[in-house]
Amino acid sequence: MKYIRRALWFIATRLVIVCVCVAILITAFYMALNSGNIYILVTEGMHKRVEVALTREDAVELNKYFGAEFLANDPVMNAAFSENSPYIDYRITDFDHAITLEWLWAWPWQNTAYCTITERVPEIEGKVASSRVNDVTGDIPAWQGGEYDVTLLKTNGQWRIVGLKQTKVILEPTPVPEQVENE
Repeated sequence: MKYIRRALWFIATRLVIVCVCVAILITAFYMALNSGNIYILVTEGMHKRVEVALTREDAVELNKYFGAEFLANDPVMNAAFSENSPYIDYRITDFDHAITLEWLWAWPWQNTAYCTITERVPEIEGKVASSRVNDVTGDIPAWQGGEYDVTLLKTNGQWRIVGLKQTKVILEPTPVPEQVENE
């Protein structure tokens, strides 16, 4: 009886250890899966946000990355489509966009994730729109980058950015304009 009890205890402890190891591996797998999805969503979404703010094109695609309520209240998008947009007088042809993911945390069993990113647009290329050549200078306004705390929500199996709080402002140097061409 003593040997059977020892054998059962040995098997039970090893089974518990294996189950704990499998649970840790599964949790790590789903955390990595969520982290990868969130990283791609945040980098592509923030790039698209800058692109829409600079060019005022393809705003519908923002719905792939951002929640509807966030987009309705986003000051960058509201400014981009108003007459007070700093880029309304320019035709932006290209820009460099850099996102650095500083911190990310997403438990596999939660539908909310948080990350901290640093966004920079160090270079904007473009020219003054031909209709505005005599009204504005050739200097394209610099982008105001910064550090952001990002909140994401998973609904119907898809992550969306639902919160973006700027915690630090980064002022970029004034972009160099291209030569003005007649259109």
